Amino acid sequence: MGAGTYGDAAYRFLVPDAPHHKRTDSDLFPAFDSTRATTLNVFRARPGVQRPRLISSWSGTIESLLLSFPSYGVQAPELTAGYRSVINAMRIGTRFVVVHHESDRQLVEEWFSGHPATNVSYVPMPDYVDFTDWAEDGYLALVDADDTDDLRTYLLEPWSFPRSGDSLIADTAEEFTALRASQAPLVFQGGNCLIGDDFWLLGTDYVLDTLELIRSGELPISVPEGRTEVEFVRELFRRHVDSTRELQLVGTKRPLGLKRYYATVSDGEFFLDLPGGGTGDLQPIFHIDMFVTLAGPADDGRFRVLVGSPALADAALGTKSPFALQTAYDEIAAEFDRLGFAVVRNPLVHRPQITQRLTFAALRDFAATPDGAELREVVAQFTAAGAQPDTVVQVRSWHHITWNNCLVENSSSAGKSVYLPTFGYGEQADLAVIDDEMERLWTGFGFSVVRLADFNAFASRLGVVHCIKKYLGRGE
Repeated sequence: MGAGTYGDAAYRFLVPDAPHHKRTDSDLFPAFDSTRATTLNVFRARPGVQRPRLISSWSGTIESLLLSFPSYGVQAPELTAGYRSVINAMRIGTRFVVVHHESDRQLVEEWFSGHPATNVSYVPMPDYVDFTDWAEDGYLALVDADDTDDLRTYLLEPWSFPRSGDSLIADTAEEFTALRASQAPLVFQGGNCLIGDDFWLLGTDYVLDTLELIRSGELPISVPEGRTEVEFVRELFRRHVDSTRELQLVGTKRPLGLKRYYATVSDGEFFLDLPGGGTGDLQPIFHIDMFVTLAGPADDGRFRVLVGSPALADAALGTKSPFALQTAYDEIAAEFDRLGFAVVRNPLVHRPQITQRLTFAALRDFAATPDGAELREVVAQFTAAGAQPDTVVQVRSWHHITWNNCLVENSSSAGKSVYLPTFGYGEQADLAVIDDEMERLWTGFGFSVVRLADFNAFASRLGVVHCIKKYLGRGE
């Protein structure tokens, strides 16, 4: 379990009201070690010549989307506003595959009243089956490049996907639609992949996870004699995922080293910081779609890539983000620049929420239990800073608020549009200045900007709008 995944007793003690159905729930982040670091340094990918071709993250009109609406979302106004803003923003003619709980069918159908009924395919799930609204992650959408007459879309699943019942979605969709489900002996999630023109991006963490599971015997793979594990995994990604584009890895060269718990004393106040929600081993956020956006060719012909920057957000807001890992974003942006991309930096917020206030005595007592062993270091630091039994300790859980996680259309027939989440509401009203700045940024690229609803309720669960859909088809 890595820094981005909290499911243990200590986390629930510190954040008793933590939101359920976070995007990182049940993610597997094996501990990073020197073997994984060595693997990173030698892993290289080259284009292949086989069949699979992933659906683009940016190119052409959005022809078809998969959306999933579990009952917990259908019943939550702060989530349905986001869902419906996406549905209403899509042009008439867009096709939808809609996964829903059986008892919610009538309500969900009403959301699509502005679209022709023939363009919406419903995939009912039994009410007793749990699944999430994070439709992006459980599979990759691809076509067979050799099927020139009938481009059928396949949902390619990883070897395992432990989050809720999302691993059932592809197979159930196959029963009710023309989609076909497939599986690969690899570790990946859709949100950790972005698909460009002649390249596709994959977050480094899951490549290393694949190699680690091969070594542990958990993946049913026998590396052929005379081949290295790295060479063979490279071939498997070409064979199963995309053989028509070059694979580029996105991540840092060294582990980020973010601890789970920090003791912070500021102006006489005591804070217990949990900064790692959503952080990976080599990625400042566990999925690259949270901090990287593909926009298409810039005026000089180079491919434009937006990379988030917490420092730009702090400058705009007058805030400080001590755990934002700015150097990791900068390293990744510099690597894109080295590879010849047109790199644009944009604001990305790393923001805390006070999730609980407890006495130092209560924290100290819990840290003395077996479940609280990891908290003993911060208890010692608070003690050294003069904490008394009745001192109030404020627990701060940090999460990312990101405009990179948006929907992009760069079309020769319909023009260029971007569908941006917004966040400047209520307690987060200060973020309106970045809502405006992001609109100006995209307008400067020649895009029409469509502002979507308030996505704060999604961000607190470690995802935004790109996470709640799956591109199934693109037009010209």
